[in-house]
Amino acid sequence: MRQLVGIVVVLLSYSFVALGQAPKDSWDNLKGLRPGEKIEVVDSSMKALKGPFVSVSDEAITLQVDKSEQSVARANVARVSVRDTSHRTRNMLLGSGIAGGAALAVAIPVLAIGANEGGGCGVCVAAIAAGFGGGAALGAVIPGSRTVYRINKK
Repeated sequence: MRQLVGIVVVLLSYSFVALGQAPKDSWDNLKGLRPGEKIEVVDSSMKALKGPFVSVSDEAITLQVDKSEQSVARANVARVSVRDTSHRTRNMLLGSGIAGGAALAVAIPVLAIGANEGGGCGVCVAAIAAGFGGGAALGAVIPGSRTVYRINKK
């Protein structure tokens, strides 16, 4: 019962955090980008361009694609995202929890059967440890991103 109450409190707190976030449909959000920051620009035809940010004006955003600079007109920009490494710890914890939880769900019945028969299950314990460790490693490798600008879909 305590876990259920805790889960409800966490879910409600996330909804309040989401309400307090800045709107993403403002072009002015792009003025906070730093030159060299890795970004992804998705144009109105859903073509994605990735590369370091160069500059932004009221008319367009410019980024480095391969060896040349490429500008995308403001009218053609559907979304701009920034590659964000600040969520690495969160991703590691999520990956560890998901993979470790899955390993536990599989291993607990096997451990229970082994305990009833007087034996242990070293492979099960190793699988659980590998699940937690592998999930954390996968979470550290997967880059996160945050959307800085998204066209208003009104």
